[in-house]
Amino acid sequence: MKLKTIAKMVDDVKIRPVDLFDLPELEIIERSSFIDPYPGVLLKALATLVFGDFFVAVLDGRVVGYIASISELGGTAHIASIAVHPSYRGRGVAKKLLKRLLETLKEKGFHEIKLEVRKSNIPAQNLYKSFGFKHVYTLRNYYGDGEDALVMSLQLNENTQHV
Repeated sequence: MKLKTIAKMVDDVKIRPVDLFDLPELEIIERSSFIDPYPGVLLKALATLVFGDFFVAVLDGRVVGYIASISELGGTAHIASIAVHPSYRGRGVAKKLLKRLLETLKEKGFHEIKLEVRKSNIPAQNLYKSFGFKHVYTLRNYYGDGEDALVMSLQLNENTQHV
């Protein structure tokens, strides 16, 4: 695909709050993205959580990705999950989702964002690093298959710039 076409596609992606009608598409994205996917009931819980934010990326009327966060005490938010349908990866959709979430959390006054990422998931780690996330520690055997998770954190302040 030509670079100009990809750029236009990303421009056409709209980010909006999740709707419960999105759940079937979210479950497909979840199952195609993770070794241990969240069950539908957990996605529904994240979508209806009062203390959190959940956005979907929509292209041509189809949900192609999502990002969900949970608010914690003391001005910290935790990114519970981010996923993009395999057919739409590498095209800036995750970047657009992450940017929207960080802007929203900054507007709400959060000062720290945390997440876990598989040690082997270098593309995701690179995405987070491009936004300024730093590796703070490792959780050994975090995932069901025994893989370690890197805990990454981003400090938000008035000078934080998002790509």
